[in-house]
Amino acid sequence: MLLASLGAAHCSGGVEPQPPPRHEDVEQPPPPVEPDEEEKTYFPAVARDARLLQVDGAQRVLLSIRADGTYAQALPTGDPVRIADVAEGADITADSHTAVLWSAEVDGERTVWLWRPGTPEALVLSQKARGTVRYDAAQSYVAFLERDDAGATSVRLAVTASCTPGDCALRTPLQVQGGTPVLESGGTTVSLVNGLHRWLIDAPSGTVTDLGDLPGPSFLSPGGTRYGWVLEDSQHVRVFDTATGAQLWEQGGNPAPIYLKWTYTGAFMFNEASVLVTAYATEQWGGPSLPGSHFMDRCWDEGCNMVTSLSACSPVVLSGQPAMHCQSDPCITRGCTPPPPQLRNGEGAWVHTVGSGTLAGPFFNQGFADAVSLKGIAGQTVSLEWTRTESLWKLSLETPAPTAPIQFLPDQQRVLFHQPVSQKDGTVENHLWTWDRFERVDLGLLDGTPGPTRLMRDNPPTAYMDVDTANADGTTTPSIVRVEL
Repeated sequence: MLLASLGAAHCSGGVEPQPPPRHEDVEQPPPPVEPDEEEKTYFPAVARDARLLQVDGAQRVLLSIRADGTYAQALPTGDPVRIADVAEGADITADSHTAVLWSAEVDGERTVWLWRPGTPEALVLSQKARGTVRYDAAQSYVAFLERDDAGATSVRLAVTASCTPGDCALRTPLQVQGGTPVLESGGTTVSLVNGLHRWLIDAPSGTVTDLGDLPGPSFLSPGGTRYGWVLEDSQHVRVFDTATGAQLWEQGGNPAPIYLKWTYTGAFMFNEASVLVTAYATEQWGGPSLPGSHFMDRCWDEGCNMVTSLSACSPVVLSGQPAMHCQSDPCITRGCTPPPPQLRNGEGAWVHTVGSGTLAGPFFNQGFADAVSLKGIAGQTVSLEWTRTESLWKLSLETPAPTAPIQFLPDQQRVLFHQPVSQKDGTVENHLWTWDRFERVDLGLLDGTPGPTRLMRDNPPTAYMDVDTANADGTTTPSIVRVEL
């Protein structure tokens, strides 16, 4: 009976039952009417022969990639000016004061630049940076790793306030030998992790705090105000104040007595208050060992509780927000079908179950309250489904099926999607639409198909996106369009 109950638990995947969505009766709009050619709305191109890289929050600056380098231009009508070689990524501060750019890695090394609007070119900070480039929201510092020929890895740090258009002195607050160091950051705290060893670096001052070899998985909060680790031998989570080093709280985990061995596999802070701890346990009941089980706990200053069991959870980013993807452990009974994956927010709470027939998504608004997915069978009738707690709204769509982009608008109450429209003469037009659960609106046409990158800005609500226009010779020309929302 005991084995049977364990088998049933594994078959259920430890997933708490969710109430079935309630369908909202929404009158679907009629098929779109083809407008006359002179009435069709095309979106203006703000850059041609270019790929979208970044737009600042105030929409003053557009960064784009061309065949010969990275270009900057003032919005809405400024001329593009080359500021650096080809970059892979970039970030601009909210006040448009500075931008950090980085190239793709070549043989494990990349170039990092710092650029200020109004200067003719970006300043090279390093041409041999490794791994992820770190900085805070204000870009008061830029940090990265470099490795020398002897195998020593250095943390390199630039305090941007001291940088001039022609020079930027780099500090080396820490150097380690060997291992596989990883650089993390939270606020103005930079942290180097090498195996179980962790160091904290205060970016403004360069002060280093050596935490030593920790007894289990460690973590740093996104704001940099907290750090801590899991004590594997005593199954406790300890959290400390970064500024003072004082312990703030310590709480126990949730190991059940049936388990012979309890191993913590990770610890994550997605806010400044709670820790999500993932674990793996093995169990035995007098005979052959049963397969191990995965769990996830949430711990905070008042205690710990198990938020999901019999599921392996790992961190992901969903619609720009940190979350956990939880896949059920394999069934141990014949004929048992594992439940579909679950998505959980930074507190470990359930936000969505990825059901069958999902062609794209889910796409979330801020806070995970609403989710939109493209459902159906490829090549046949498809629909957009909008879920909110126990309610579901459905928009049935004619073919061809929608493709990216599918994402929430800044108001969080509408979703933007691209769907081609077949014309009477057999041609296909690429339209952008919005849907607010009750009404579908045709925004206009793209002069081509959506490209790889799009950005949403909210002041005013505007989308910037790549578009590829087909040429008569079979090639395509990239451009960047601006879509008023």
